[in-house]
Amino acid sequence: MPRPAQYHLLVLPDGRRETVDCLAAMIRHHATVPTVILDISAADRLNIDTLAVLLRKAMRLRAAGGELLLTGPTLAVRKLIERTGTTCLLRTLPGRAAAVRHLARDGRTWRPVPLAQGRGTLFAELAEHL
Repeated sequence: MPRPAQYHLLVLPDGRRETVDCLAAMIRHHATVPTVILDISAADRLNIDTLAVLLRKAMRLRAAGGELLLTGPTLAVRKLIERTGTTCLLRTLPGRAAAVRHLARDGRTWRPVPLAQGRGTLFAELAEHL
């Protein structure tokens, strides 16, 4: 039986740029798998700078063979993503369960894993190949 695929599940407590920068740094330094589900339901709005940070992280995860899924976006956040034409990189889903179902389209079983306690290896390995 194949090993379940893994994803990191993170929560964005607010939409401030500083918070998103901190979250992006956490992913960069502690991610061990390239798929991240980010619960943004607590963020009422995102500004364009915050969106740019999420886009950069989504591109890095995609380059590593994964993706960034945003769950629980408010109407304002969904509209911002649509207006900026970034829906191809920032997929939004209504909740965590929907995100896991989205991942399972390939027939694999998925399970959450915490970020590494020490330095993650995902982006270090990616840097070697660039």
